[in-house]
Amino acid sequence: MHNAELAAHISALSDEDLTSRVASGGFTDVAQDLALAELTQRGLPIPALNVSGADEEPYLGDMLILERDLAPTDAHIVCSLLNSAGIAASAGDTNLVQAHSLLAIALGGVRIRVPASQLEDAKALLAAYERGEFALGDDCDVESPEA
Repeated sequence: MHNAELAAHISALSDEDLTSRVASGGFTDVAQDLALAELTQRGLPIPALNVSGADEEPYLGDMLILERDLAPTDAHIVCSLLNSAGIAASAGDTNLVQAHSLLAIALGGVRIRVPASQLEDAKALLAAYERGEFALGDDCDVESPEA
């Protein structure tokens, strides 16, 4: 979009839309400059820029494969365990393997991916799970929870 077209688009915005878009910080630098000029021309106050970043999750690194060759249900269980420990795990290819089980061998089964910065913690948690450290004892009574 050329500057003239961009300026025409910005000038067509209502006062409320223009103000909220400037405050959101979603414009490119050129569009922001044009929008600020439009606000000034209309005699509107310049809003404070809302760049809290609270909605953005920090970058934890590239996703790496923690485990592969799993059944979809097993992958979801392990992902739930990892997620409950604060590890941003995701299960890949679960729907494809579930729908087309004959392709599971060709795909290598379902994969669990975790961010690179959390890989070692995920490996330790997975090893503890496989050793049975999270298993309930035979004397566990799930019908009557303790107070």
